Amino acid sequence: MVLAEGVEVDLGPLGRARVTSLLGQGGQGYVFEVRRDSGEPLALKWYKSESATAQQYDEMQQLVEIGSPHQRFLWPLSMARVGTEPSFGYVMHLRHPRFLELSYLLLNADRDGKPLDVSFASIIELCRQLSYSFLRLHARGLCYRDISFGNVFFDPGNGDVLICDNDNVGIDNGTGRVLGTPYFMAPEVVRDTTYRTLPNTDTDRHSLAVLLFYALFLGHPLEGKRTDAGMRDAHWLMTHFGTEPLFCMHPTREENRPAQIVQQYWNIYPQFLRDLFVQAFVGGLDDPGARITEGQWIKALDRLRDGMLACPTCGTTNFWSTGDDSVTCWQDGTEVRPPYLLEVGRRTVAVGPQTTVRSDHLTSGVDHPHVLAEVRRHPKAPERWGLHNASDFSWPVAYPGGQSFLLEPGRTLELVAGARIQIRNATVQVRRPAPSGQG
Repeated sequence: MVLAEGVEVDLGPLGRARVTSLLGQGGQGYVFEVRRDSGEPLALKWYKSESATAQQYDEMQQLVEIGSPHQRFLWPLSMARVGTEPSFGYVMHLRHPRFLELSYLLLNADRDGKPLDVSFASIIELCRQLSYSFLRLHARGLCYRDISFGNVFFDPGNGDVLICDNDNVGIDNGTGRVLGTPYFMAPEVVRDTTYRTLPNTDTDRHSLAVLLFYALFLGHPLEGKRTDAGMRDAHWLMTHFGTEPLFCMHPTREENRPAQIVQQYWNIYPQFLRDLFVQAFVGGLDDPGARITEGQWIKALDRLRDGMLACPTCGTTNFWSTGDDSVTCWQDGTEVRPPYLLEVGRRTVAVGPQTTVRSDHLTSGVDHPHVLAEVRRHPKAPERWGLHNASDFSWPVAYPGGQSFLLEPGRTLELVAGARIQIRNATVQVRRPAPSGQG
């Protein structure tokens, strides 16, 4: 039933709340805004009678007791009841309006139809946050079961992520009615007409790779010329996503090449990232154990961000990679070469106007890394570059000629080949790129 405005809702340990408005509805039920006696607004998902089963209640109560694996999940906080109504629901935090459904990224427009301007940095952050969030979920022994566009929201300005519809979450390899959303389901789930192959961490990893491919390349990894033929019916879905899937950028088979924009973005990103997607959608299609883990994605996305370089003539973001002498700007053909490289442990960071040293350089794999240092270009001598201390502590610095000093917060040092900068437990070494042909 649709709950009327003002109806009192029992939230168990969270006390009571009243319905203030209807936010939306879907196949399973309705979503209302409610307000607790304390004044705090929450979102209430209220199940339709056909979905309000005893099994659903038990599963939701279990998720409430387990607790959220990460703040990015709009997780069930408490079960909800209304008087003698046989149905039930649960409450969660409200989703801030700055978050858009991921499908808006493909549309390149916001809710009002205004063009989006999503930077490469925001897309990388989006992909990293998605990967880290599912790493935390899987570490709890849980799987999402239905990763898709409708469940992932992002902030176009910075790439922040929210993951919704968490009543889809279940125990890894446990029983569950939710098998996934077509196009995002793993092939072994699609082709099993007995429905015995249940979602698990491995099937989640396929769905995650599909989402990441969409975000980075703006298309589906299994769609192209081959899938454009025929009616999009059950047989088409079974063939192209279950029994005979073919990666659109397969290294040796070209019969399923995708739209031109997907191929353009494929060529923009460096080889190490393309190799991961080849593994995910060639070997990983038939061998779930060969799929890319969340940790592998995080490492690759950090490396991708380390290689971001702006073209000096048009400002377009390009991606340098270790071993490259330079990269050719995909927009205007300019050769882009980093003036310096910063070596931090096993990481190599290309110096450019967008470059930062972050907390993940000091401790790999950390969540939501914050900026410790910013590269700055001399305003009057563009060939000179500096590193600005954006942290709240001083850094010991040693120049190759023997000069050493402490760089205080808010101050900037000039980058010189051979300089060594100590930032907490990490040493940042400055060097010039190797001459062409020397790697």
